[in-house]
Amino acid sequence: MNQYNSSIPKFIVSVFLIVTGFFSSTIKAQELKLMIKINEAVFYDRITSNKIIGTGHLF
Repeated sequence: MNQYNSSIPKFIVSVFLIVTGFFSSTIKAQELKLMIKINEAVFYDRITSNKIIGTGHLF
């Protein structure tokens, strides 16, 4: 009975670690996609601002 009681928390902890690891990896992937989108937006913003500066209209 004692062995059975000690195996349940270990199982719960292992499942919890697997789930948290999976979620953290998906969150990191989403953060990476978001950072790429932000970098693209900044890059395009620089291009448009350079075009505006080139035409003489400053922000």
